[in-house]
Amino acid sequence: MKKDGPLKIAFVPIVMNTMYNMVVNGCNEQIQKYGGAEFGELLVQAPSANTSSIEAQIEILNNLLQQDIDVILLSSESDEAMIPLIDEAAEKGIPTIMFNMSGLSEGNKYIANVSFSNFEAAKQMGIWVGEHYSEPTKIGVLEGYPGVINDDKVAGFKAGIAPYPNLEIVASQPANWNRAEGQSVTENMLTANPDIKFIAGLYDEMSLGAIAAIKQQGLLGQVGVGGIDCTPDGRDSILAGEMSVTIDTASKEMGRLLMEACKRYLKDGESFDINYYVEAMNGCLVTYDATNIDQFDVSNYN
Repeated sequence: MKKDGPLKIAFVPIVMNTMYNMVVNGCNEQIQKYGGAEFGELLVQAPSANTSSIEAQIEILNNLLQQDIDVILLSSESDEAMIPLIDEAAEKGIPTIMFNMSGLSEGNKYIANVSFSNFEAAKQMGIWVGEHYSEPTKIGVLEGYPGVINDDKVAGFKAGIAPYPNLEIVASQPANWNRAEGQSVTENMLTANPDIKFIAGLYDEMSLGAIAAIKQQGLLGQVGVGGIDCTPDGRDSILAGEMSVTIDTASKEMGRLLMEACKRYLKDGESFDINYYVEAMNGCLVTYDATNIDQFDVSNYN
C-alpha cells in the first residue's frame, strides 16, 4: 500500500502521560527528519483517563473512521475490544499499527506492533531485585490499570524474582498508573505489611508516589523502590538517592520507529513481519540505577 501526499496519522494512546509524551516527541522528531509537513501530521486523540479508556477509544476510533485518516497508531488496555474497529479500518483501507503492547490477540488485523515486551521489562526489574537483595525480602507490587499491559508486567516481575527464594510478594494492588494512587496504595501496603522492604512500581509515576509515602513515614533508605520507563522525574529521583532502579523502555525510540513503520508501509510500499519492531525494541531495554543513571541520554526527553 502506497500513499501520495502528506499522511494524516492518528495517534490513539491509552491516556496521555509522561511515557506517551516521550513517544509523541519521537514521532514528531522523525516526522521532521522525513520532511515535516510534506511527510505527514500527527493527530493525537487520547482518552482523558485510564478508567474510561476502552469506551473512550471505541468512540475515538468510530469518529476517526468517518474522517480522512491514512493510518491509526493504537495502544489499548484491551486489544480484543478494538478488533472490530481495527477490522473496519482495514476494510476501509486504513492500516492500524499497534504500539506499547505485547502478546496481542490472534485475529487482530494490525500490520505492525511497535513495542518492547512489557513482560521482559518487568522481568529485568525483578532480576535486579534478586541481584541486590540477598536476605529474606518482602515485596509490594504496584500494579497498573487492569488490562493486557498490566498482566504482562505482573507476570514478568514474578518471573524475574522466581529464581530467588528469599523474595516474597506479600501485597499486589492496582494503583492505576498514577502517582497519587501509587502514594495511597503504598501507604496502605506499609500499614498492613510494615516489614515490606521493596516496592515494585510497574510504571515510574506509581513508583514516585511510593517514594512520597515512604518519605512521609520516615522510611527512605529502608524501603527500596523500582520503576519502569525511566521518566524524567524517575531519573531525577534516582539521582537524588530515592528511587532504586528503573527500566528504560526507549519511549522516544518507539515514536521514531512508529514513523519508520508508517514510512515503510505507506510511502515505500514495503511489507514486513508484524513482530519485527518488538524484536528491535527489546534490544533497547536498559536497567538504570545509581551506578549508571548519569549515563542516560537526556535528549530522549525532548
